[in-house]
Amino acid sequence: MTHTDSNAMDRLFVAVHLSPDASASLAAWADKLKPQASFRKWVHPQDYHITVQFLGDTPRERIPELTAGLAAAAAEHKPFSLGVHDAGVFGASASPRILWAGIRGDLNALAKLQRSVVSRMESYGFVPEDRPYRPHITIARKFQGDEKFSMDIIGSLPVNIQWDVHELVLFRTNLHAAPMYEIVGVARLSTNF
Repeated sequence: MTHTDSNAMDRLFVAVHLSPDASASLAAWADKLKPQASFRKWVHPQDYHITVQFLGDTPRERIPELTAGLAAAAAEHKPFSLGVHDAGVFGASASPRILWAGIRGDLNALAKLQRSVVSRMESYGFVPEDRPYRPHITIARKFQGDEKFSMDIIGSLPVNIQWDVHELVLFRTNLHAAPMYEIVGVARLSTNF
């Protein structure tokens, strides 16, 4: 390993991935919106996820130990089901920063998993955010329309989008790539319950 490699930093985050079918259904809904909702960047369907914890710039050499820590956290939880429900925005309602899809299903299991991950990552030196956990799936970023944005154009999300969560994923962000997120670690939830 060269000296440069050992100093390499990756922007990492822990997330729950959507199933391919759930991502495809969500992408089909987003595709119908694109002509009416002028956002600068639409998230690639393979990048749909629910962030559990953002870790930020982290030395690449730490990925194996962080993956092991996530495996220990994941082993304390059994698989659970989630689905998509409703849509909303972050930022000014007339010119939002983020268009998101909301989450339904076993939100209690997701919250417990998130707390386990944050606790485990804190032992590795990652400081927890001091804002409430608001799970969502980012669909698009940076509204840039000439007209004011209106939630009326969103309509309703397909109600049949759901999937089972079997693992946590450690993602690396590759800016300017599409898809932008690369899996660098996987931690399976336990089936021994």
